[in-house]
Parts: sequence; structure tokens; C-alpha cells
Amino acid sequence: MSNADTPNDPRADGPSQDSAVSLRHQRYYLETITFKVEDCIFKVPRYHFEHSSDIFAQMFTFPSRTDVPCEGQTDENPVVLGGIHTAEFEALLNVLYPLNYPTLLSNEEGPNWNTKEDWISVLKLATRWNFLAARKSAIDRLRASGDIDDIELILLARQYDIADWLRAGYTNLAQRAERISEEEAQKIGWDTAYRLGHMRELGLQDRHSKQTLTSGVRHAGKFVNVVFEAEMKQAEWASARYLSTPTLWPSPNR
Repeated sequence: MSNADTPNDPRADGPSQDSAVSLRHQRYYLETITFKVEDCIFKVPRYHFEHSSDIFAQMFTFPSRTDVPCEGQTDENPVVLGGIHTAEFEALLNVLYPLNYPTLLSNEEGPNWNTKEDWISVLKLATRWNFLAARKSAIDRLRASGDIDDIELILLARQYDIADWLRAGYTNLAQRAERISEEEAQKIGWDTAYRLGHMRELGLQDRHSKQTLTSGVRHAGKFVNVVFEAEMKQAEWASARYLSTPTLWPSPNR
């Protein structure tokens, strides 16, 4: 029995294969790109690297030698990505090229198979390579998860230019009941811990007066902008370049 006679064969009743000219589809004729991370070879569609990252888009414009295969076209001559781990790159690819298609369709919130550590990896690489939509998706997922404490929020905010997280982390520490521990102070810096501790003491005094809890939180948020004015201005400037970008997947809170 021929393939064309097989029931439910996707090739059955197809167009004639004798057409003189076949045109490549404008959107769905995708080139691939080969990467090497550590000792692992990846081969994926080039599309998102070319259209979602200006870093890679610029790299693809560099001229190549004519006597050797173009970098990234073969396993023997991949684009080597240094300074990252295989698991980190795989986490980014899970967002750019999700393979569990049925699960994706049944989940309106987008991909949820990445762990907290995976999303931090996505945030790291998306920030480094200017995958702006993937970066925003990682920020939305991590914030909505509730798995990040205030200290980690501050450290990630500093590392990846997230001004809102920095302000939120400082505000939360300045108005929480517990003092900042020595271990926490070592992580965020002693000067920062001292200033937050002073803000906390002032906040406690306000709470024992006529301040309500809600007004105290608002007061702490405004005070952060004053006490950490230089740092907050720098953080706002650094994070501004990542704004006004649509997400790859809807926010869990929408």
C-alpha cells in the first residue's frame, strides 16, 4: 500500500509534487541555529534570536569567511556561548521554544514548568542578551510566585536592574516587625542595613502615634526615595531601557 493510500496519512490527497515552482512561505520557513554551551550542542530555530534580541540580531549581521561554513550552521562550527551553564540556556529555550504543546494550550497563563531557579536563569540571560519580552515574563512570574523574600528581591533587583523590586524590598524591610539580622546586613551591605534600620525605628515611632498601618507603609515608600535617592535614580534609569515591552505570555494576575 502506498503512503497516499494509508488512512489519515497527512500526505493523502495533497497537491501534485510535479509543480514547477514552490515558494517558501513568508513566515513558516524557518532557519535554524546551532549553539554550544559548555559541552552541549543545541539546534533551535533562529527566529527569536534574530527578532527578539538586538544583541543576536547584530551578531547575525557580522560578515563571515567564505571558505568555511558559517558559524552556527553545523555541529562542528556552533556559536559558542561562554560564561553560562547548560541548565540556564535550557530554561531560556523553554520560554522561547516550548515543546509541551498540549500543556501550553490548556494553560492560559503560559508556560509554568520552569522552577524558581529556572526563571532566575531566564531573567539572567534575557537581561544579558536583551530578550525584553522574556525578561518581563520572568519578572512577572517570579514576583507572582511569592517565593522571593525581601533580601533576595533586593539582590536580584540590583543585579538585573529592576527598580520596582529594589523599592519594594527596601520598603518592606523598613516597615517589618523584625530587625535586620547580621546575615541579612552582610548580604545587602552594612550601610544599606543601617539606613533601613533607622527608617524602621522612625516607622515604629509613627505607628505608636496617630499613624495608621496603611499610611505608615506609604510613608516608608516615600522615605525610601529620599534616603536612597541616588541609588533609586540610578535604578530607574537602568531599568527604563526594558520598559514598554509586551510579554511572551500573559501575566498570572491578568
